[in-house]
This record gives sequence, C-alpha cells and structure tokens, in this order.
Amino acid sequence: MMNAVSAIAAAAAAGLALTGCDETPADAPAKTTTQVADASGELVAQKQPDQQEPKGSAAALVAIGLCAPREEVLFSCRLENNKIASVCGAKSKSGETVAQYRYGQPGQAPELAWPDANSPDRLKFASVPYSGGGEAQLHFLRGDIQYIVYSRVIRTNFAAGEPNNPALDDGIFVRKADRIIARLACADRDVMPVDYEKAGRYADNVEDGIVELEY
Repeated sequence: MMNAVSAIAAAAAAGLALTGCDETPADAPAKTTTQVADASGELVAQKQPDQQEPKGSAAALVAIGLCAPREEVLFSCRLENNKIASVCGAKSKSGETVAQYRYGQPGQAPELAWPDANSPDRLKFASVPYSGGGEAQLHFLRGDIQYIVYSRVIRTNFAAGEPNNPALDDGIFVRKADRIIARLACADRDVMPVDYEKAGRYADNVEDGIVELEY
C-alpha cells in the first residue's frame, strides 16, 4: 500500500527546520562536492566551483534543494517562506549514510542541519495508510522542539465508480510541548515527497510513530 502511495505522490509532484522556532537551476553545470563539517560540527555540502564533471559522465549530477549532487534525496521542496527544506542521505564522520534534515536559503550553507556529523541521533520514519491515500513522516527532536516533515495523499472523491481525485500535501510542522508553533507548506510544484524506500534505509523505522497532527 505504501509503495503505491509513494508512487502516486512522486509521479504527481515531481521535484525543513526553522531555526529555533521561526537551487541550482536544473540546467546548470554540475560541480563536484565534498561533505565537510562546519564550525558547529554540522555536515555541509561544499561546492568546488573550479571542478566540473565531464559531460556525459554518470557522476555528472545536479544538486537538488539543499542536497549535494551525489546525495540521495529523501524529501525536498521550496516552502511558502521561500526557504528550502530538504532531507538528504549524508555521510557521517563514521562513514555511515544517514538521513539529515536541512533548512535554509538556496545556494547557501543550511541554517539548520540535523543531526550533525558527530551525533548518534537519527531521524525517525513513520507511515500510515488512508482510504485511497496515505501519509509519510520524517521527524526528530532538537531539544524540546519537534520537527515533522510530512507528505500525504488524501482521497477527495468517494463517489462510487468515479476517480479518487487525490490531493497532495507536503511541508513541515514544528511543535513544542505538543503545541504547534509553526507550519510551512510546500509552495511550488517542484516537490520531491517523502521517499518511502530511502527513508526506510536511512532513518529509524517507527511503525507506531506517526505524529497526530491537525491539518
């Protein structure tokens, strides 16, 4: 059921962190990148503008959102505040590939990247089926603030014999003490919804860990 829901969302919508509680164009030449830790120990993709992949090379990839060219993208979109929220498959200092949440301005180092390079913490992945749809979440706690990246498909037509007319909804919630303190929806069509398969590999699966939210 979840694979079908993920496929619907990905096909219909081809294409997260508020600090404290507030793209390379597709046709641009790809640059090589390295993963380094900044002064705070957070993983940051650093571009090498003087190095370019050979044309036609299998490695000639492009950055997506705040994910570097060689990183797998678990989620990415431009939010309604014109900032980017991305969840990327990043290398930790131990060499393990983990899901890392990034939030900030396109083309700049993230304002927030979680977990940092030295942390054993991991994002949690949960999903739940609906009638004619479903929801996937990647979430984590940073202090007493909880961040929830979500993608959901909602059936809007229940008439017998008619199409389901699914509605897609993606974005981020921020909670403190079970109170919603911010919500930002994805604001354009270049959305890469939560990828179930990649999220299952790079984040901790919590079958009963879906966060109940009021949309």
